[in-house]
Amino acid sequence: MIKKIVLLIGVIISLTIVQGFTFLPTSHLIETNTLVHWYTFGEAVELQKKSPRMIMVDVYTNWCGPCKMMSAYTFEHSVIAQYLNEHYYPVKFNAETRDSVIFNGNMFVNHNPDGTARPVHDFAVSILDNKLYYPSIVFLNEDLIKVQTVSGFYKADQFEPIIKFFGSGKYKDTKYDDYVKNFITEVK
Repeated sequence: MIKKIVLLIGVIISLTIVQGFTFLPTSHLIETNTLVHWYTFGEAVELQKKSPRMIMVDVYTNWCGPCKMMSAYTFEHSVIAQYLNEHYYPVKFNAETRDSVIFNGNMFVNHNPDGTARPVHDFAVSILDNKLYYPSIVFLNEDLIKVQTVSGFYKADQFEPIIKFFGSGKYKDTKYDDYVKNFITEVK
């Protein structure tokens, strides 16, 4: 019995030590078991330089229920995932990350990573124009200029016309209301 307790304590101590040496910045913790191929922001910008397409940034927080629902139900719908993978460089950005972000030659940081329970990253403040609603989806064009931000939870059938409106380039010459009048959904 004592040997089992000593062994258990040894395992716990070993795991604690190993865990202390395996820290990775949160920007590298991209979801891997999903239908959508998520990129870090830096990866998306580099890929966009080689093969231009829009970047879609999902700005979320870990505590946000609607963010989790959007990830689980909307982004995991096969029609949505396939379209995002083919027409966008999709990025997940945690609005409370402690990692630095370089965008358009500017360094964005979290100025208070340990001082508050929910520290907001400067990049989230900037890209959302200080309107910190989660989830917020930001669409950047091929020149990395923000085209539109949509906030809130959308079901797959509600989100499909939005991503296809921007991904197809129709936003350049068509009003969204006119676009959705003739939209035929693939989401079942």
